[in-house]
Parts: sequence; structure tokens; C-alpha cells
Amino acid sequence: MKQRYTGEEVPLPEHIVTGKRRPDSIEKQKETRATNIAIKNSVYEELRKQLAGGQTTYYSEFIEKYLKEAKKAPNSSAGKTVADIIFQQDILEKLDEQHQREMANDLEFIQYKLFKQFFKEQREVLYEINHAKRIVCCCSRRAGKTDLASGAIDVASMIPNTRIIYINLTYTNALTQIFENTVERSEKSGLAITNSSKSAGEIEWSNGSSLRICGNSNNAEIDKLRGEKRVSLVIIDEFFHQRNMEYAINEVIGPLMLDISNSTILCLGTPPRIPKTYGERVWKVEKGWKKFHWTASDNPYIPNYEEFIEELCKNKGITKDAPFIQREYYGVIGAYDTEASVFKDYKTYKADEPLDFIPEKVALGIDIGFEDNNAIIALAYNNEKARVIEERKFNRASISEIIKQVNEVYSNSKKFLIENNNNANISDVSIYCDTNNKELVYELYSVQKLPAYTCYKYNKALAISQMAEFCRTSKIVIPEDGILADECDRTLYKRDEEDNILSEIDDELFHPDALMALLYACRQMWFDIGAPLGGESSEDWN
Repeated sequence: MKQRYTGEEVPLPEHIVTGKRRPDSIEKQKETRATNIAIKNSVYEELRKQLAGGQTTYYSEFIEKYLKEAKKAPNSSAGKTVADIIFQQDILEKLDEQHQREMANDLEFIQYKLFKQFFKEQREVLYEINHAKRIVCCCSRRAGKTDLASGAIDVASMIPNTRIIYINLTYTNALTQIFENTVERSEKSGLAITNSSKSAGEIEWSNGSSLRICGNSNNAEIDKLRGEKRVSLVIIDEFFHQRNMEYAINEVIGPLMLDISNSTILCLGTPPRIPKTYGERVWKVEKGWKKFHWTASDNPYIPNYEEFIEELCKNKGITKDAPFIQREYYGVIGAYDTEASVFKDYKTYKADEPLDFIPEKVALGIDIGFEDNNAIIALAYNNEKARVIEERKFNRASISEIIKQVNEVYSNSKKFLIENNNNANISDVSIYCDTNNKELVYELYSVQKLPAYTCYKYNKALAISQMAEFCRTSKIVIPEDGILADECDRTLYKRDEEDNILSEIDDELFHPDALMALLYACRQMWFDIGAPLGGESSEDWN
């Protein structure tokens, strides 16, 4: 190309040769545009505040002086200019409209930066936040659930004055999983945090949105949420392993969100280790849920996933078809952790099945939960066999209601013993309670005049193992399809971080209230028949 005046040959400009603008030119334009937008936003905001009587900030001196001149001399050019503006119809609304438009542009850019951080399966869920009322995600390990949870928090928090609640199995787990992750992701996305307290489990953003972090170790923790107002997003992590979920969602969380049209409940988790969970029913049966499933193989940050599983199976001496692999690494619901079952091969009897032994005594075991479940079990026995003759489980009962039900089971047990043993004595029916409920024992013994005692509780782990063996060998039989049968199916031992089975019941997964009541009755039975791990109960309520 020849220069216009000198005729000298010069190279063609880069943007003509390549068909693309130079990077420095693009950056310069971005910088100029950003500066112009910032200035315009500041002017609009200051004018809006001044006209609305707000506090002065940037450009305040100029605008304040201009408005004073207009007020002093209404017929001046300044006065006429201000009058023209003020007397426009809906001036403040127009200014707010412009302000909101600029804010929306900023919000779209922040959303763009946020969504870039997630892979396809995660983004599909995030798109549904504030659109779908209820969402459930069933995934494998390492599928990116925690990152998704913090991303959902950020998506929701972009909307001004949004209230968000995050729930995990325990408060400690909740803080560990989500607090730092959310703070870091907000910083990356350009969301300004004005206040954060790990000790309080709270995060607040500059636009008025806020997050509350909670645990769910019992109903009392969930009930603390009842006072919350206008909640737009509730995230329930480890959903398939949570306790009391039906009560939590339908009785507490759902009502919190009734007055928010675009509210969302987001449930995340790996498949349950036990059957008959509320989470499994949601996934397989309940309508009105948006459902998503993926595994770590879909996570681009987890390379060579199948090779990892093959190596894991080799080390554990199992195949890919093993329930552990199917459940934890392929996200299959129904692959239960039968290996960790406490009560394997327990024996039951049908409702119309005749008694095949003569009972000599009946022991009532009582487990009181107050905020959780209460349970009453009546165990009839002699030196050879035992049968559960009545089982009750109920929650959120008052002392008077508990006492009423104890009296009913006690009366039924006396009647049963007399009808099935001609030599029976009603003094052979007695009541055994958890030592944590001495006030109830005192009420039953001193006021109700019932033979109530605190139970023997030493060597709990061994006692549970022995009770499981009694149930397996038919020394104890329980009602078919009853409360105890349900708990036997759902009671597992804990696993450590390397998935080794421990000799401790996993109470966080499922707490067997009725089986604990049976254990209290068993302790007295073992004492009476001279079996190991039995112990004499006490009248000590002091």
C-alpha cells in the first residue's frame, strides 16, 4: 500500500491483513466503554438520589450547585433545564429504569463469568434455579455436587434481597462443605460480600442477599427454620442420607417458600445405603420434581475414571457389579449396603401365628426422643424364646401423651401374660427406660405407680451385636412388616473414610429408636435368663 502524500510503500494494517481487530485495540475499546458506563452510572445514580432526597456521593458538588442555582433563579437556564427534567412524567421511575438496566447488564456479565466455571451437567441444573420448584440430583462420588451447591448459591444471591438456606447432615459438615467454597466463588464471580461469619454460619452480599448454613442432626435443628421469612432457595446436601426429610420438606421448608413464586428446593446426594428412604421415594415415585443424574465420568476434571474404578475393585477384591461400586461410583439407587447391615437374617412371625412357647415375663423397653421419635416395645419371654408382642413408634409427644401410651402397652402386656400363662403374675410385667429420662421414670414409678426402672446400659456395641444374633437365630422374633422389621432393614454400621465397616451404628444415617427400646427390654431378659451382657436395672432416678 502507498502512503497518500509521499507515495512510499508501507505494510497494510494488521486488521486488514488478518480480518480481525488488534487485541490492544479491542482492549482499549473495552476500557473506554467501561469508563463511560461507570461515569454514566454514577451520574444517573447521583441525580436519582438528589431528587429523592438521598445522600450525596460522587459528582455531588456539581449537581448540588446546579440545583441550588435552579432554585435561586427558576427563570435561568439552569432553572429551565431542571424544570424540564423534573416535570417529565415519571422522572424517578425513568431514572430507576435506566439504573436497573445498567445493573442488569452487569448481572448478565457476572452470570456469564459464573456459568463458565461449570461443566454441562452442572449448568443444566443451574439453569433451573428460580425456575423449577423442586429439583433432585442423584450422582456418584466426585461428580461435583459441592461445587454445584456453591454455584447455586451464587446464582440465587445475584438477585437482590434473596434469602438462601444450605442444609447438610450436621452443622459442622455444612460449614466444611460450603462456607469457604461459596466465599471463593463469589470473589471469582465479582459478587461483593459485605459480611461473613463462619462461627455464625452466615454470609451477606452487598445487594441484600444472604445465606444461612444449617445442620440436620435432629428435628429441633430443622424446627429452628420456622421463623425464616421469604426464603427463595433451600439446598439440601446429602439428601438421600438425611433423616426426617419428609417432615423437613413438607412441614417446615415448603411453608417457608409459599409466598415466593420463583423459589426452589435443590436436593443433592449420592444414592442411599439403606432402603425405604424418603429420597428414594422422591426419585422413583413422587411427581413435581425435576430430576438429574450424572457420574464422575461426566466431570471433565476427573480423568481416567473407569481406570480408577478398575483399580479400586482390584484393591478391594470386588467387581464393578458390587453394590458398593454401583451405588457410590455409578450412582445406582437400589444398590444397598447390605454388607454393613447390623440385623442380618432377622426372624419374623405373622400376625395370626400362634405363640409357640409359654411366656414367663414381659419387659417393656422405652426410648424417649421428645424432639425425635419415641418408641415402646413389649417383649414376652421365657428362658428359651422371646416374642415382641407390641411395638409403638411416635414423635413430638408430650409427657402426658407418652405416659398414656405406656399405660396402654402395660395394660395390654398384663392381659397377654395372663391369657398365655395360667401361672403368671402381673408383677412379672415391668418397664425399663433410658437412663437419660430419669424424670419420666420418676413420674411412672411415683405418680403412676408403675414398676418402672432405669435400664442397664454398659457395653452397648456388644449388646447390640448379641441382640442381632438372638434375632437371627429365632431366640427373638418380631412382627412381620412391622416397625422393628423396618428398622432392622435400615440400620447399618458406620464406614470409615476408606469404606471399612466399623462396629458402631451409623446414627446419622438412621437412628433405630424402636430397636433401642427393644435393647432395653433385652438387657433385663438376659439378666433374668442368665445370658451375657444382661444387667440388673435400677430404681435410681436421682
